[in-house]
Amino acid sequence: MSVAHVALPVPLPRTFDYLLPEGGVAKAGCRVRVPFGKQQERVGIVVSVSDHSELPLDELKSVIEILDNEPIFSPSIWRLLLWAADYYHHPLGDVLFHALPVLLRQGKPASNAPLWYWFATEEGQAVDINSLKRSAKQQQALAALRQGKIWRYQVAELDFTDATLQTLRRKGLCELASETPAFTDWREHYAVAGERLRLNTEQATAVGAIHSASDGFSAWLLAGVTGSGKTEVYLSVLENVLAQGQTGAGDGAGNRPDAANDRPFSRTF
Repeated sequence: MSVAHVALPVPLPRTFDYLLPEGGVAKAGCRVRVPFGKQQERVGIVVSVSDHSELPLDELKSVIEILDNEPIFSPSIWRLLLWAADYYHHPLGDVLFHALPVLLRQGKPASNAPLWYWFATEEGQAVDINSLKRSAKQQQALAALRQGKIWRYQVAELDFTDATLQTLRRKGLCELASETPAFTDWREHYAVAGERLRLNTEQATAVGAIHSASDGFSAWLLAGVTGSGKTEVYLSVLENVLAQGQTGAGDGAGNRPDAANDRPFSRTF
């Protein structure tokens, strides 16, 4: 049987072994719901799957539910988190869960939730709107629906009510439907394809000195006033390190040196 080695948000530097259900598939980085303690359930994150455990298989409890079909972490973020737990000697489960939004920690779905909207039916488009003259609100709502869909979160903003729209629905003049928004990567708006940092002489000298000592672990202090170009040096060094497949402030990612530098950091990486 397959054994899932699961990280839980507890202050213990280890994973916990659970049997996967028959036919169940869980990849590293997927969330699972598991029994833990006395009559408790917890959300955990699969670190690896194997066919063995240090404990006898008949003593292992089973995974209650596999919550994700695919890992919820990208490969680079996954490597970064594993590195952080190892480098800082911190429990892996605690590190992984601090990288998740609260709702995902609670086991809520990771997929985009559908958004609901009202739209006018063919009959609603064709009917004489004056036939609703006894209800000004219904007239106003149908007139708005004829212009286009109304999302449920817009109903109150437009001074309509669900009761009014439900009345139109019973008359066959409008209907309710849902649409799942497409996933968009926020980084697309910040990417600078093919553009490299341009360094001045002092910056290039600093980068060269750091790069020449990159064979082993070393720490460097970038000293300079605000606006002197320290961030460009930091980013250039990090770019070189990552290009060599090495670890620089995290494997596959970096810690930005200043909160004010979020935008240039996001554009570069």
